[in-house]
Amino acid sequence: MTQPVWRSLKSGYATRHGSLKHTFFLPCFTWCTRYRRAAGFFSSSALLTWAEGFRSNPSQDQLQLQLLISPELSSPDKAALERTLAEDQCREILTRSADHLIESVLAQSGSDVVRADYLLWLIASGHLELRFAIPVHLSNPGMFHQKIGIFDFDGEDKVGFDGSANESAGGHERNYESLQVFRSWVSADLERVQFVEEEFGQLWQGVDKDLLVEPLGPSVLAKIKERAPTANPFAPTPPAVVQPPLEDERWRHQTQAAEIFLAKRRGVLEMATGTGKTKTALRIANELFARGDIDSIIVTTDGTDLLTQWFEELAEWSSRRPHKLAVYRHFGAMHEGMRYLLASSGAALIVSRAQLARYLPQLTAAQSRRTLVIHDEVHGLGAPSLRGTLAGMHRQYGYVLGLSATPEREYDSEGTAFIASEIGSVIFQFPLEEAIRRGILVEFDYVPLEYELTEGDRIRLKAVYSKKAARQANGTPMSQEELWTELSKVYKTAEMKPSVFDNYLADHGSVLQGCILFVEEKSYGERILPMLHQAGVKYRTYYAEDDRDHLVMFGRGEIDCLVTCHKVSQGIDIRSLRTVVLFSSARAKLETIQRIGRCLRSDPNNPYKRALVVDFVLTENGEPREGSADRQRLEWLSELSEVRRTNAN
Repeated sequence: MTQPVWRSLKSGYATRHGSLKHTFFLPCFTWCTRYRRAAGFFSSSALLTWAEGFRSNPSQDQLQLQLLISPELSSPDKAALERTLAEDQCREILTRSADHLIESVLAQSGSDVVRADYLLWLIASGHLELRFAIPVHLSNPGMFHQKIGIFDFDGEDKVGFDGSANESAGGHERNYESLQVFRSWVSADLERVQFVEEEFGQLWQGVDKDLLVEPLGPSVLAKIKERAPTANPFAPTPPAVVQPPLEDERWRHQTQAAEIFLAKRRGVLEMATGTGKTKTALRIANELFARGDIDSIIVTTDGTDLLTQWFEELAEWSSRRPHKLAVYRHFGAMHEGMRYLLASSGAALIVSRAQLARYLPQLTAAQSRRTLVIHDEVHGLGAPSLRGTLAGMHRQYGYVLGLSATPEREYDSEGTAFIASEIGSVIFQFPLEEAIRRGILVEFDYVPLEYELTEGDRIRLKAVYSKKAARQANGTPMSQEELWTELSKVYKTAEMKPSVFDNYLADHGSVLQGCILFVEEKSYGERILPMLHQAGVKYRTYYAEDDRDHLVMFGRGEIDCLVTCHKVSQGIDIRSLRTVVLFSSARAKLETIQRIGRCLRSDPNNPYKRALVVDFVLTENGEPREGSADRQRLEWLSELSEVRRTNAN
């Protein structure tokens, strides 16, 4: 029998070892049936973020939440609280501050409306009870700082915790925080679980004479019930409409692709970004489970963002199935691969491609024959570092599926051949052009900005060739790939591009709304930031060491543009994205297709969306250089931008 997710919780967590949100809170939020929490200060945004954590909980109708917090106090209220010891005045301050917090939630707009509606629905439907607390009868009162909580799960399991972490993005990830965790099924922890439970009960009931506890006032509660939706706004879509409606012929390629794979059992689906590769893969998995042909799924790809997106998709898909799968992760801070191996039947493993060789050989021949292996962004499988470690490991698996918008590795025939030997050949194609014609992807405008090499650029190019000559003389010659890589970096970081873009912005500042700017490296991105500041837009950077919250903020529309590098090219679904700016473009089409594909996705909130691709093209004497990568990309994207949606789907 598969062990419940919460049974793998550790006795302690700290932000220095990884995000508390992903390692502790989200698994508990997703699987608990009851949660009692006493925390510190909460702003309206923190309250929305906290509530949103429960959106994937499959027990929404039975979920019971109790939250005891301190509302944000205005400066006059803080001063008044310090001056008075009268309980009725303290109660008035607390009620006013609590009402103000809820009024802030009611006033949410834009992308936060759905999150606010979910919070209001939880309160109005009786799933969430809020109480507010401040210390009283003290000479120097302050904010309520108690931070304990207890989760209830199926089977009478309970998990209590205490520690410094507050319920906010900072407390979960950015601040230096830690938690001690007590599990009811661990005999040494049981007494501590009971203590936390009793302590919360005392706080909740307001037994402590030095703590004033108040529920929501009747007037603000009436406003909540008036505004709250009658149904859960995050309720899962019924299975019958998970896939595009049958009458919508635009999406018929998904059915065609699934049917071809089910007949062949191995192969690559080459489908343009935004045309439903993940949905097609899950359609295939659904059919194989329904036929009784598989017991298990292994999903593998590269990059934490894409792996996390797969986990969320699989967890949601599994929650709608009659027999839910246990979904395990082995990437980033999550190390659940061994748990999958111990009980692979009725389970799924999401594993980074770098770790895949540890797990593929571990299943028996019988288990492998009844397992579906999904390689997303399958072109990554052809990397030289993986050819030795994964060679021959897919042969015993019954079903092997590759997904990519660009499965062929340009300038790497060995890598392409390796993919074909492990996964199979391309068995279905649905290109960008066809997706635009059908209206699945939007039409776009293409703006090539011309630039020239500066004297500094030419000096850097000469330095590359000098390095090549020196390496040759030393008996360690540069490979052609090394030479191309170093030369291309000069072009990708050409000195004139920022000033050319600055001039373009003078008359086209609106392009920065809903915009991602792709740069080669962080230092080059730093040169772009003053322009964004001057333009008055809200922007953030997203590099390897940056907080992933910046990407989430961009997806919600809280910031206007994002400056990033290659890592955001794959697996990102931000439908409000309108513009991509290609300061850096690879010679191979693969990366460019992925990057422009980010902004070609249709937006249900903007049916008239038209995307924009801003590119940089090297010129000599006013003309694109013949045979250059920029010239080839210019011709290809210019032709692609002329494709129009046809009335006949």
